[in-house]
Amino acid sequence: MKTLLIFTFALLAGLDLSGQINPMDRLFKDKPRDLALYLNPTFEYSQVVLQRTKIAGLGAGIIINKKLSLGIVYNTTLGNLALPETKGPGQFQMKWEGVHLEYTLWPVQKIHLTFPFSAGIGQMKITGNTAETSTSSPGFVFAEPGMVIEANVWRYAKAGIGTTYRYTANVNYNTLTTDDINGFAAIVSLKFGNFRYSIHH
Repeated sequence: MKTLLIFTFALLAGLDLSGQINPMDRLFKDKPRDLALYLNPTFEYSQVVLQRTKIAGLGAGIIINKKLSLGIVYNTTLGNLALPETKGPGQFQMKWEGVHLEYTLWPVQKIHLTFPFSAGIGQMKITGNTAETSTSSPGFVFAEPGMVIEANVWRYAKAGIGTTYRYTANVNYNTLTTDDINGFAAIVSLKFGNFRYSIHH
């Protein structure tokens, strides 16, 4: 009886140990291969408050299953923009940030299309103008869809060019309106990450 008990205990311990090892094996074997973290600096050329302006951006996130990107984005105008006379004296700056979604067609092809979309909140700032009213608010909300032609230039890098359109709402700052902030932008995009998966079909 004692021998039987020892044998039974050893058998149960072996089954338990096996149950602990196999899930771990499966965890590493089934680790998704189609996930990639990325860093995405961008440069835009657009018109803001009737002035041509350069916009720097930085995004980061994760690409799921080669096609869907989820992340965050931050953009800011470069330098101070001189307000036109119709908008009063002063210099203007703007920044905006939010969530970023992107869908890619044919991601394993060297040249492919992506459709970025970002949305969130922004803030404007005017300096050198004392005409600000107490009801003015420098905050606004935005949505920015676009289309980019992108290339897999290296296993760690993608490059793209395209266009976006910036929609805004709740613009109520001095004499500025949504028409002053809305507009098309030409964009140059770089993505850095481990995109080795993109060479596998």
